[in-house]
Amino acid sequence: MNNRGQTTILFTLIISVLMFFTFSALEVGRIYMSRVKTAAVVQSARLSIMADYNRELFERYHLLFMDPTYGTGSEAVLEEKMQDYIEYSLNEENGKIYQFTLEEIAVTEEKNILDDDMRLLKEQIESYEKTAGILHRAKEVKEKIQNQKADVKAAAKETEQNGVELPQTTQTQSEGENSNVVTGDSSNSDSQSENDTQVEVTDPRDTLKESLKFGILSFLLPKDINISAEKMDFSNAPSSQYEAEQDEEKDNSFQDIGILKQFLNQTAAKEDNDGLLQKAAFLDYVDYHFSNGVNQRQDSVQKCEVEYILKGKDNDFDNMQSVVNEIIWLRMPVNYAYLLTDTEKKSEALTLAAAICTATGTEAFIEVVKYLLLGCWAYGETLCDMRTLLANENIPYMKTAATWKTDLKNLAAQNVSDSTAQGMNYKDYLLILLAKKSGTKQNICYARMLDMIERNLQKTDENFAFKNCVGKLGIQGKVHINSLFVKGKDEKIYEYYFDEQFAY
Repeated sequence: MNNRGQTTILFTLIISVLMFFTFSALEVGRIYMSRVKTAAVVQSARLSIMADYNRELFERYHLLFMDPTYGTGSEAVLEEKMQDYIEYSLNEENGKIYQFTLEEIAVTEEKNILDDDMRLLKEQIESYEKTAGILHRAKEVKEKIQNQKADVKAAAKETEQNGVELPQTTQTQSEGENSNVVTGDSSNSDSQSENDTQVEVTDPRDTLKESLKFGILSFLLPKDINISAEKMDFSNAPSSQYEAEQDEEKDNSFQDIGILKQFLNQTAAKEDNDGLLQKAAFLDYVDYHFSNGVNQRQDSVQKCEVEYILKGKDNDFDNMQSVVNEIIWLRMPVNYAYLLTDTEKKSEALTLAAAICTATGTEAFIEVVKYLLLGCWAYGETLCDMRTLLANENIPYMKTAATWKTDLKNLAAQNVSDSTAQGMNYKDYLLILLAKKSGTKQNICYARMLDMIERNLQKTDENFAFKNCVGKLGIQGKVHINSLFVKGKDEKIYEYYFDEQFAY
């Protein structure tokens, strides 16, 4: 009897121990499987959220960003969406064995497209452009710029050595002429007195000034290109956080040799720009995705998008005119450098300078006026080149006697340069202007680019705004699983914390 009782107790203890280990193993396995399921659901939720990128932004501009507010302006929308997704996925057809409770959830570490000087935007553009093969074109443009560098330096040096500052009284006299026609003898002042003859001398600087009085773009723009002056509001655009840049005005009267020398010396002193290669991805991205005044896109709100990216003015006309003016002054030193190598054209300028100075009684400054006339002539030739670029044709970067088109005595003529397949076009010059931007100025260009994208996307989605777009964020939360064999749901073993990060 006593032995039987002891045996019963022994087996009871053994069975109890076995049951304890069995249920413990089942509970541990259940907890483990609940953690696996929770991790899978959170991962699925993360992928689901990543799939909510803006479709039009990606299809048109190849950028992956999402709006966690879903157009409402409230970031709580994403948390609610995540909570509903996770709770539904965890508890769907679980029965009583697995019961999940999402106790906490929060969106953390959001990185907006504008954060860190638009770092995520720049990374996506570079990633997109890796296989585009754009360096070859950038190298070609850079080589054309560098080939003429020595000639510009030589021209600046010659002008510096031979040009003497005009006294203020002489400048005032020259600028104060009331007519383009002055009286004088271009050959000999004594013979003028003897023969009482009058020779009409037309100063091309005055003629050119009269031609440009309605604005440089009005003078150059082809009739088939229409550029609007309608103003647009960018007060709430991404670039509104930056201060507007002011255009640098340059003197195109060519009355002051000091101004001409200073401009040439500054141009010659500039270091070779490696920006075309260093910024090739950004340059090609802008070139491919955005409209410009010569190559307009019908699906763009503004036709001069690249010009806006460069200048940031509130209408197409002002942006285009500002860009055209900058290209002219970028091109003018190259044409001026060629003139100083052409003895025939230098002689022609000297003859006209002598006539002008004789007529105005400033014979001592014939050499100075010669260089001013050569500068004006180079400027007039550049206007001819610019008219060719605006006609969507190519111009040769380095001039020759055969490719020179203008006449010194008729600079206002509506000449157009011959197009050349190996030359440079309007897009090439836009890329050069973009490449010149660095530091804060380059960031402003990125922000203005977002202005253009935002405005275009708002045509179909008026609530779209880059201030709400993120490319990186985190999800943190806590899930509690029910205790099936052990009482007390507050035990840490039944809690699962997750922290998921994602970026496009």
